[in-house]
Amino acid sequence: MRKIFLFILMSLMLFPTRTLAQGNVTIGEMTVQLWPEYDHPDMLVMYSFTLAAGSVLPADVQVRIPANADLNAVAKVEDGSMVNVPYDAPIKDGDSVIIKLQIDDLSSYRVEYYAPLEKNGAARSYNLVWDADYSIDSLYIQFQQPPTATNLKSTPALPNVSPVSGGIHYHDLDVGELAAGNSFTWSLSYEKTNDDLTVSSMPVEAGGGTLPDANATLSSFSLSDSLPLILVGIGILLIAGGLIYFFLAEKRNTASEDGRKRHLPSAATAGGNIYCHECGSRASSGDKFCRSCGAKFRG
Repeated sequence: MRKIFLFILMSLMLFPTRTLAQGNVTIGEMTVQLWPEYDHPDMLVMYSFTLAAGSVLPADVQVRIPANADLNAVAKVEDGSMVNVPYDAPIKDGDSVIIKLQIDDLSSYRVEYYAPLEKNGAARSYNLVWDADYSIDSLYIQFQQPPTATNLKSTPALPNVSPVSGGIHYHDLDVGELAAGNSFTWSLSYEKTNDDLTVSSMPVEAGGGTLPDANATLSSFSLSDSLPLILVGIGILLIAGGLIYFFLAEKRNTASEDGRKRHLPSAATAGGNIYCHECGSRASSGDKFCRSCGAKFRG
């Protein structure tokens, strides 16, 4: 009974701290990127955000995405790369799905999903609704216009346009502050007479690096991928070298034996000593067979 009382007491002590951590969450900067028909026929939506300095950490942060969306990634920037981060099972809440993750630092976090893009012949349209569960100090909207898209319209308008190579244009809108409890709605429409994906016409990768040319591709080398081939090549060289060495050694031994046989005495030399005509070993007087190799002496 005492242990249960202590557990309840500790829970009550910790609960206000946890509630305070969630209540003090403020998003410092948030960028909403919308890339229609990028690498998928639908709309790719990316929420990138960092918590404001002074936020109580760690903090549970929930992000709402449309209920009909296909969640693609929940990650954060770590050492210049995007790494996946754990999150709770999505919870449906009306027309939204809540993604809850724990923020333990001031790194940039990202939630990506694909949402259906309305299509009617060449006409395309999409509506974004952001329900602010937290105050946002700076909210930015970025739209990537497909290369062959025309007659772009949006509400509110996107005043800043930045063309890049490949016929792609980026449109930006600085929304500014957004208080908790408020909603931001943005709608757009454009026309496109084909189903081409933007990624197929981009001269650079999504990360910003240039695509490798043919020479760079040919010169690339991976030790881990090539190690089996290297080991097989070394094995073949060792076997071939062993065979060549064995062949040459055998040839030298044969030539040596032939030369020795040609110069060995057939039966006896000066002084009456007898030598084997096969191996050259010295024999004793009266021997009829060589005591070394067993060859029969010639007469």
